[in-house]
Amino acid sequence: MEKAIATVIITVASIAAILTVLNALMPAVSRTNSSIVSAADSVDSRISTQIDIIHATGVDGSPSVDAWAKNIGGIVIEPLDHIDVFFGPSDSFVRIPYGGSGCSAPCWSYALENDTVWNPTATIHISLSATSNLSTGITYYLKVVAPNGISDARYFTV
Repeated sequence: MEKAIATVIITVASIAAILTVLNALMPAVSRTNSSIVSAADSVDSRISTQIDIIHATGVDGSPSVDAWAKNIGGIVIEPLDHIDVFFGPSDSFVRIPYGGSGCSAPCWSYALENDTVWNPTATIHISLSATSNLSTGITYYLKVVAPNGISDARYFTV
């Protein structure tokens, strides 16, 4: 009889210990799982995003630059006003802030050419107003960076 009572007590104590350990570990496992899922989503977004600056141009004596970029990735790129645009002579370019239509230099605005959002295969037209006029013979640098950090750059001359 004493052995049966001792066995029951040890069994109950073992179950209580297992439950205590599980209750302590489950929140940590859940947080780790959430972090892994979040990291995987971020990596998937970066892998699925790809842009290509198709063309960039300007006119001698004008501060205006026009550029077209295509979404050649597999997901929608948004929000478009969070895109970073860098522009200037190749040895001294700067980040140009988004200003929307009718902005004062330096700023840029956009128009979607063939869609209502920047879906895969859609093209965005970037209109940029620089602080100084473009000059013939100078090489300019334009870089477009998506909100998740994927970018493309192009050098061009006027």
